[in-house]
Amino acid sequence: MNSKMKFILPKLLGITLLAGAAVFILSMIFKLLFAGLILAAIGTFIAKMIGKKRSQTMGYEKNSNAFLSYQQSFPKKEETMYAQVRKENLAIIPIR
Repeated sequence: MNSKMKFILPKLLGITLLAGAAVFILSMIFKLLFAGLILAAIGTFIAKMIGKKRSQTMGYEKNSNAFLSYQQSFPKKEETMYAQVRKENLAIIPIR
């Protein structure tokens, strides 16, 4: 019985050390990924704040039509009454 314990204890100690090292490595990877996630979230938040502040200071946005303060004096483009292509006639017609 005593000889069996002497034979099992080194293997058990080795398996315990390997499991501990694996858990340590996995926990370090998890911590690094978590820190990267938090840094990316903070960076995204800061970039969003800077972009919002920049769009407010520029005075125009994507949805705004007035880019220049003197744009009202420009002649407006005449819009056509009908489109060049009638969309209701566009279809795939099978040929037999």
